[in-house]
Amino acid sequence: MEILSRAQASKLGKEVRLVGEGTNEIVTVDEVYRQAEEHGMDVVVVSDQSTPAVVRIQDFRKLEYERNKARKAQKAKSRNQELKEIQMKVNISDHDLETKMNNVRRFLERGDKVKLLVRLKGRERENPERAQQLIKRVSDAIDCKVSRVPGPMSIAILEPEKKV
Repeated sequence: MEILSRAQASKLGKEVRLVGEGTNEIVTVDEVYRQAEEHGMDVVVVSDQSTPAVVRIQDFRKLEYERNKARKAQKAKSRNQELKEIQMKVNISDHDLETKMNNVRRFLERGDKVKLLVRLKGRERENPERAQQLIKRVSDAIDCKVSRVPGPMSIAILEPEKKV
């Protein structure tokens, strides 16, 4: 929708369809402008493809304000989701594990995905099930969707639960 100036009005023809609150009638362009000036509003083109063209009398600044407000709200909702990475070793202490889990919770609450990486060094590689137990312990403490990545390293991707 755009404001219809008097110069553009000649392109639409002599008559237009005026729509609005309880109004749906074919009137002359001069009558539309007279009504718009009477109410202190603008003439806005709804559709210039139809015959006759469809116009509406409304405050264009208010329309632009509402569009920008809706656009900003849409932009705020579509926040980019990041992949955060948390690394830990199999022999992590309880307090350190609790700190890491708090960070995971904070990331998930913000809507980010978390890549949980458990490092195995030296003889720790002989017992990879300990790393899987650690991942299970973290995922049980935090309610989230877990998907494991197969491979030599113990990796899990944690995603926030979908809000219904």
